Amino acid sequence: MGPARGAYHQNRLGLVKKALEANRFEATVHETLEGAAEYLIGTILPSGPYATVAFGGSDTVIASGIVATLRALPGVSVTFDRNDRGLSPGEWHALTRDSILVDLFVASSNAVTQDGRLVNVDRYGNRVAAIAYGPRKVALLVGRNKIVPDLQGAMERARSTAAAMNAIRIGETTPCAKTARCHDCHGKGRLCGVTSITERSFPPGRVHVLLIDQDLGF
Repeated sequence: MGPARGAYHQNRLGLVKKALEANRFEATVHETLEGAAEYLIGTILPSGPYATVAFGGSDTVIASGIVATLRALPGVSVTFDRNDRGLSPGEWHALTRDSILVDLFVASSNAVTQDGRLVNVDRYGNRVAAIAYGPRKVALLVGRNKIVPDLQGAMERARSTAAAMNAIRIGETTPCAKTARCHDCHGKGRLCGVTSITERSFPPGRVHVLLIDQDLGF
């Protein structure tokens, strides 16, 4: 990355950080995903003899390696890993309910607007529910590619980029998986069931957005 490009991304990330903080989120900027994961474990993970952690579905979270790291830490209980493919449907839904009451919920966001708002689209709503309310702390690992100018851009990104790529990843045959744009479809494979716009963090600082100077995830 050349100096001009690097400065551009750093300036952009810094402005989004300030916008998020103005909206009562905690926000930090990190050069790499590995650095963000280390910061999360060293600073955001609740201290004490025991902490419960759950994960939302996220390619960025998988790439960070943080799931295995947290599983190995003494005193940390991973109550739900959204990416565990060995769960039956009944087990999956039971554990998603449990994940609403953990100490720390780790996921990503489909889009972050330049004025500091989060936009997310889920099939079932377990991730957006946890971001909105329940876990004592939420940590979102967000690559620079997810920053968009405004809410319209965020909705477009969540539906036509994130949903389409997730549909391809899990083998759904939705129209967006074929055309890379949202068709507001009605098929059983549709991934867009619940949409959330998080405009403020209440209590202040409950949601911590880790902005990363890399293109990551969907």
